[in-house]
This record gives sequence, C-alpha cells and structure tokens, in this order.
Amino acid sequence: MDPKSEQDPRPLVSFDPLIALERTISKMPVVHLDDSFTKKVERLEKGYVEYTDDKISGFIVRVYADRIVGTYRYKPLGSAKKKRAPLGEHPNITMATMRGKAETERGRVRTGADPAAEREAIKTERQMKEAEDVLTVDKAVELYSPSLKERKSSWDQDIGHLKRNVQKQFGSRALNSITKAECAKRIQEVRVKAPVSANRLRAAMLTFFQWGVDQGLLPSSPMVGIPKPTKERKQEVDRTLSDAELLVLLRAIEKANLASGIKAALKTLALTGQRPNEIAGLELNDLHYLDNENEAYAEIPAARMKGRKRHIWPISKPVAKIIKAQIERQEQEAKVEGRPMGAHIFASRFQDKRRIARHSLSQAMRRIVPALDAEGADGAIVKSLKAYPPTPHCFRRTVVTGMSRLRIPKEDRRAVVAHVDDDVMALHYDAYDRFDEKKIALDAWARHVEDLLSGEKKTGAVIPMRARP
Repeated sequence: MDPKSEQDPRPLVSFDPLIALERTISKMPVVHLDDSFTKKVERLEKGYVEYTDDKISGFIVRVYADRIVGTYRYKPLGSAKKKRAPLGEHPNITMATMRGKAETERGRVRTGADPAAEREAIKTERQMKEAEDVLTVDKAVELYSPSLKERKSSWDQDIGHLKRNVQKQFGSRALNSITKAECAKRIQEVRVKAPVSANRLRAAMLTFFQWGVDQGLLPSSPMVGIPKPTKERKQEVDRTLSDAELLVLLRAIEKANLASGIKAALKTLALTGQRPNEIAGLELNDLHYLDNENEAYAEIPAARMKGRKRHIWPISKPVAKIIKAQIERQEQEAKVEGRPMGAHIFASRFQDKRRIARHSLSQAMRRIVPALDAEGADGAIVKSLKAYPPTPHCFRRTVVTGMSRLRIPKEDRRAVVAHVDDDVMALHYDAYDRFDEKKIALDAWARHVEDLLSGEKKTGAVIPMRARP
C-alpha cells in the first residue's frame, strides 16, 4: 500500500491552493460538513459561526441557532472577485444533499460557469416580466404628459424636472412604491446645487403625484406634507429694473460667455416683455412678414400660452434683427452639418439643436450678475443688481413699467403682455387684437432701449422699483 494512503488525508487537502486561500483569508474552522456535523456542532443563541469543508474547497456553512445555511464561494474564470452560490438550508435539506450541490457547482465553475450571475439573470428577467404588468413611474409620466400639456403652457418644464429628477432615479419602479422619504430626499439633493430649481421640482412632483391620486392610480400622494425646500424672496419675483440697471445688464449680457441662443433670447425678453417660456419656445412657424418692419409679427398658438388664448405681438426692428441673425446662424450650421434647420429660433447647444430650456435663461442670469464688477464706474448700479438679483421674468415687469412711463395706455400694455381681461365681453365677444396699438407700444419701448444703449438718452438716478418685503 502506498504510505501516503495511511496518512490522515486532511493535511493533503491543505496543498490545494483554493483551500489554502480560504483558510488564510477567512480563518474559519475546517471540518467535514456532513449530517453528523449538525448533531455535534455548537449553536449560538445570537449570530452565527462559519465553517468550511475539509474536502470541497469553497463549501461554507453558517451555523445559526435554528438552521445551517450553505453557500459555495468561488471566483469565476478570469475574475478576481469572489461570488456566492446558495446551496440551501438544513434542516430543510440534508447535509448530504448540500454537499452534492456544492460538488456540482464546483465542477461547473471549473468549466467556466458563473452560478451567481446565472441566478441574477433569472431574477432580472422575472422582474422585467412582472414589471410589464406594473404601472411604473416611466409609464405614469408618459400617461401624464398629454393631460399636463393641455392645461399648462410650461408643461415641458415640469416634464423636464420629472425626467431629470424622478424618472432617472425611480423610472423602473412601481408608481405606488415611491415613498415620502424618497421624494423629500430627492428634493433636498437638488436644493444643494439649485435652491430655486428644487422648489420647481417640488411643484412638478406635487401635481404629478396628485394627478395619480385623481386618476385612481395611487391611494395617496407621497408628496403630502413636504414643504418648500427654499424660501424665495418676494423681491426677486417682483423686481423691476431701472433704466440704469437695464442698461448695465444688457451690456453685460452682450459681453457674457453665453450660448448664442440664450443671449439672443434674453435680449428679446428685454425688448418685448413676453413670458420667458414663450420666448424660449419661439418657433419659425410663429413668425410672419419678418422682412416688413411695419407688418412683422409673432403669433403664439393658444396651446403654448398661459391663458390658453392665441397671442399676437408685433416685432419691432431691433427684435427682427436679433431673430434674423439667429435664423441665419442656424441655417449656416445646418448646411455645414448636413441637416435640416431646427424648428426653434433660439436653439440649444444640446438636445440635438432643439429649443433652449426655460431654466437655462435663469441659470444664465445667475451667472451674469455675480460676475459684474462692483468697483468700476457703474459700481452703485452693480451693487443694486447684486443686492436684488433679477430673473428673466423681471424683464416682463420692467417692460410694462417702462411703457407706463412712456405714457402707453394701460389697455395697450395689458395687450402687449397678453394679460387677459376676466370680464365676459373680453373673454367671449371682443376679438380685436389691438395690433396697431401694440405695435406703437413695442416700437416706442424698443426706441427707448436703443437710445439708452447708444447714449442718446440718459438713465438718470438709480431708483429701482421693488415690492415691499
């Protein structure tokens, strides 16, 4: 008989590099894991103790007070990372059965199999099949978009917030699985980088989840009770720029390192007083008679207006110049890139040349004002701008207030900015669009701004108009 056969076989196993590795790393007790082991092993009242088998490298069990859980630990071929394949639990199965499974998995791994990866693939496939019958967040947003588009002109802003900050994180999750804590956490994460945007996100999430409740898709909204993350100052919303502030800001916009579309859109806001989202979404099809300075106008369809009423505003000569420059630039870029020109006047550098986003205008303003030099000749004006930073919407209030100083009648100012009268006659009977009156008002304001920029008209003292705190 071979002398080696008379020796204790366990020392021979120690030469197996896999077993040696397990022993070195884990320092687990090495025993023969069979049914006799279950009868004599010590059980702890709390926690567990791990044991490794003396024959089958990677066969490990955890001994709890009431059960023994078996796993096969291994490294897939070409990988340095260990994985686990479950083998079952005793007393649900015998240790002999568990050993047989360990032997099987060991053989499969040596031929290149990856039991843990196979198990995960099965789990993922099952989850995907089950998800087909579950209303996910992605599916809910898809259902929600048409109804939001019908009742809100800035619907794309809400959908943008949901895509970036809800669908991206929870898109594949069931709608009814989203918790209040998760919603609150996501809003706070956004608040750290963009305090005001966090408020807009909260508003978008409120309406989205409430829609789910109204449609019977949710028992209750996880947004109930979540407060605004950021307290916005009223002065920022009701801000009106003085002529001096407007002049400094327009010059800063012209010099700023901004995308051409954003810069042009901001200047158009300052000259027209239209809503930021309406200017950001201005389309080529909205423009008429652009080469005729007496007849040029933009017609915004009701679906894109806040008041859900078609709005026409005459295009002044300076605005026509800005728009034409944007069209020419886009035509040249499209020709170079071999593609058709996009539908929007103020195109984004991103999203395949689509329209600029409304929030991009706000972000631009937040970059421009802090960069102004408060020590220069316009130091007092710059300090005023920094003390009460304007937003894109402030141009609207500034235009209306400026037209008032130019003696433009109130009804004409209201018509310029599409403020709808709430009386029955205005809503249902008076179809006159006041085109000529709006033309006079917008041309007068454009001349006023051009005179400020050229120096022909002095700005006077800095007397910014703000709402009371």
